This record gives sequence, C-alpha cells and structure tokens, in this order.
Amino acid sequence: MLNPALDLDALRTEFARDGRIRIHNVLAPGIAEPIAEEMSRLPWKVFCATGAGVAVIDPAEMAGWDRAQQIELQRALQQSASRAEGFAYFGYRMSETWQHGAPDTPLGRFHRSLTAPDVMSAIRTITGADTFDNAFAQATDYRPGHYLTRHLDDPKGEHRKFAFVWGFTQRWDPDWGGLLQFFTDNSQPTNSLSPGFNTLDLFDVRHVHSVTLVAPYSLNPRHAVSGWYVNGDPLRPMDYTHTAGR
Repeated sequence: MLNPALDLDALRTEFARDGRIRIHNVLAPGIAEPIAEEMSRLPWKVFCATGAGVAVIDPAEMAGWDRAQQIELQRALQQSASRAEGFAYFGYRMSETWQHGAPDTPLGRFHRSLTAPDVMSAIRTITGADTFDNAFAQATDYRPGHYLTRHLDDPKGEHRKFAFVWGFTQRWDPDWGGLLQFFTDNSQPTNSLSPGFNTLDLFDVRHVHSVTLVAPYSLNPRHAVSGWYVNGDPLRPMDYTHTAGR
C-alpha cells in the first residue's frame, strides 16, 4: 500500500523533532484515487457532541425533524463548542462496522492494510515506538459548518498512542477552513495544515489539536480517514469529549 519511494529513516528523523509529521504521496501510485471515489458514496451519519454525550444521527431522520428539534440541536452543539467540548461532522466508523471483515473494495482493502505487517513496521520506524498493536479508523466528511474543537485524543496516555489523518481531499482552498490546527499546552496556536490528498498526518496523541470550522462557501468535502494506533482493543469505548482546557 505504501509508496515504495518513502525514506523511512528521514521521516523518522523529522518525526522525532516534535512528535508529528505530514507525509506527502504516502500511498503507492493509483491507490488514493479509487479510495476517494468510494468515500463520496459512503452512507454517512452525523457525529456530534451535544453536551449530554456523543450523538450519531441519520441525516434522513434529521430531514424529518420539525423546526423546534433542529433549533434545539443547534443550541446544544453551539453550547458544547463554546466550552471546547464540541464536534460535528459526517462520519463512518469502519472499525466498528467492519469488525468482522472489511469488504473487498478500495476503502475496505485500505482499512485492512492499516494493521498489515509492512504498514505497522513503517509506522513503528517513523515514530520510533512499538507500543501499539492495533488501529481504530473512521472515514470523515466535513462540510460547511462542521468542526472539531480543541482537544487531546488520549489525555491519560493509556490506550491511544499515535493519531493519524490520511487525507483524501482532492481539492481544497485554505480559506475554506477545515485546517488541522495544533496548539501549545497553554492553548496558543502553532502549526496548521490544510486538507490534502494522498497525505498522512501522524502525531503523538499528546498534541493538542482541532479541525477549524469549515466555511459556508467551501465547495468540496474534506475527506479523510482518521483514527489512532492503539494498544489493545480498538473498539474499547471511545471518549471524544476530552478538552484541552481554557
């Protein structure tokens, strides 16, 4: 799956500087395009934080809501986001849906390859760590108004070891938002990365980060496969609501 031209030793040196890296042209030629095409046809659900927990909502169900229900959801989302405890985006949890076997499709084969020996070996070489043995992955589709507020993926450092964002966004303007934004521990913004195509953002879960609000004038979806390399069961209950604090 991986591009054979990758220089793993050089990538390891770069990763060691700050515990994070963006790798361009990460997949072998011809692999990323059919994955991106398949992602455009996934049965997306709305994933969001309402303050009472994580809600997973079928868009068809939401279309039948009355105005009062829609207003209440928006109020709850905005209240949670104002406390840096919020997110809202389209998602498809492959690791849960396909736990008994991924389909023989470009995305299914990609999902299986995330834990293939050669890929695991490459990730271990780049990170300089062997503290993980599995992966949890979900496809994501960010549209206008979607966001993921500032947070840590695993503040206890017990389960998730390294976060990944495999980029399958075919065209994006940074003015459209949707940036992978990193922060210092005292919440000062540092690096930001625009959505990419055939890219891998790999970082230690101790990095505070967010996905900035997607602008109402963005023209394309922000497609990615995101998740974590983990130690143990990838289907251990996921807690998406840890904040970095303000």
